[in-house]
Amino acid sequence: MSTFFPHVNINALKRFAVATAAAEHPPRATGRRPPIKLSPVVASVEDVKWAGEKMIQITFERASLPLGPYTMMAYFPRGRKTLTTQAVIGMMTTVRGSSSKIEVPKIYGYKDFLPNDIEAEVVLMEKIPGENLQDVWSTLSPDEELKVCGKLADLLLKLFNTRGSLICTDLLGTGVNTCVSSILLKEGQQPQRPIGIGPLLLSRPFTERPLDTMIPQGALHTNAEYLTALCCRVERFFINPGKNKPEVLDTGFAENPLLTTEDLMQARETFRRMASLVTNHIGGFYIPTTLSPPARKEAYLIMQDKRFGICHGDMQMYRFLVRFLPDKDGNLHSPDSDVELVLCTGWEHSFRAPPWSCARMPLWLISRPILNEPIPWSRQAELRSAIYDMMNQPSRIESAREWIISHVYGRTERWFEGCASAHWMYGRNIEANLVDLKKYWEFWRPDFEFPLEVGVQYTLQWRGPSVSGESADEPVAVPAIEELTIPLLTASPLGILIGMSRS
Repeated sequence: MSTFFPHVNINALKRFAVATAAAEHPPRATGRRPPIKLSPVVASVEDVKWAGEKMIQITFERASLPLGPYTMMAYFPRGRKTLTTQAVIGMMTTVRGSSSKIEVPKIYGYKDFLPNDIEAEVVLMEKIPGENLQDVWSTLSPDEELKVCGKLADLLLKLFNTRGSLICTDLLGTGVNTCVSSILLKEGQQPQRPIGIGPLLLSRPFTERPLDTMIPQGALHTNAEYLTALCCRVERFFINPGKNKPEVLDTGFAENPLLTTEDLMQARETFRRMASLVTNHIGGFYIPTTLSPPARKEAYLIMQDKRFGICHGDMQMYRFLVRFLPDKDGNLHSPDSDVELVLCTGWEHSFRAPPWSCARMPLWLISRPILNEPIPWSRQAELRSAIYDMMNQPSRIESAREWIISHVYGRTERWFEGCASAHWMYGRNIEANLVDLKKYWEFWRPDFEFPLEVGVQYTLQWRGPSVSGESADEPVAVPAIEELTIPLLTASPLGILIGMSRS
């Protein structure tokens, strides 16, 4: 019995793993299968935490499976029934099969619907060798840190350049019809045959409780549609307000009281106000007028490109596995030694996104006001600068140019996206941050009047403290978004490096 997953039928899981391993076993060198039928034997089944996720590790006796795989990781996705599992399978298959050949664990098999004999949806995946990056970071030398950042730069570019025509989550699997009229399968209904998968967007903001029990968000075609859909999430609770579940008012934090109906109404109004700013944040509004007209046009076209890259929405440090490879003399610490870096988990949170959304640093290189940051802020800044320099190296610059432009000139769009993606409990915080946005807008675009009333005069109509405990008119940062500062673009060292001439 699993302590992590007591509901899982371990014997059924073992049978599924054995059948999957036998089918996965490669042909011998002659190209022929072994003459006798394989009967893999499970040596052990144990609970493990791997790449930041609780899993069950299944190990086979090597003699019973001569050519492997010798170990499988059983991952049990959490979220929407069927669809979350299909998001894991689809996104991992997409990146692994892309022309960039992004390394992720191989998927051996899956069960993406209930009921089944294992009594859980499960994905059997390859166990990538390596150590958890968060666990070993403090032991790395500065040179080794830079080697890791070099591999990270390559990964960011590959994800950015894996393009598609929709803002969506790539799904793969069987067992659900994503037509709106039949998206919510009846409990216990088991599909009789594979059914076509339609395009959906299952990124984290659209799967917050209780949105994960409602009809999912369909795929989107433009940056404006994407930001508008983010701002309209709260509106869905007012379509049938009498049928709202208690989770609508639950902040998810035990120390915080439940939201009130008034809180929800105020959040609704805040997100409506945000929606009125969408057209100014789809890409290009804040491009400096100091750029030459051709350079401005190029940047504008890149940021509003309708070829959407892949954004991993939860790129935490603990999701990476790292392995240092020795040089030809067997030395792990020489300048010629290499490193492998693999982003193993969290792919259900990845999706195709606007270029400026994809062109971001991972969370562990963004300074955040949280406890126990694995890397000091000063070192984070040094490593970000190092990655910028790596992007401009001759070996990368051709594939990195659009990433650099989107990253530098799309920071305000990412900030706006972060606010629009926030949980509705942060409505007051967002209102406070709109004061900073107004100042930023007026600095960069004095030719356009900021269209909203913000600040004390607007927020005085709201009574009581915000969710975070701060007063409504204090500038409180919404979690997990980049800080917005006025000197942003003038301080960027990349304006010349990206080749944009200035007038």
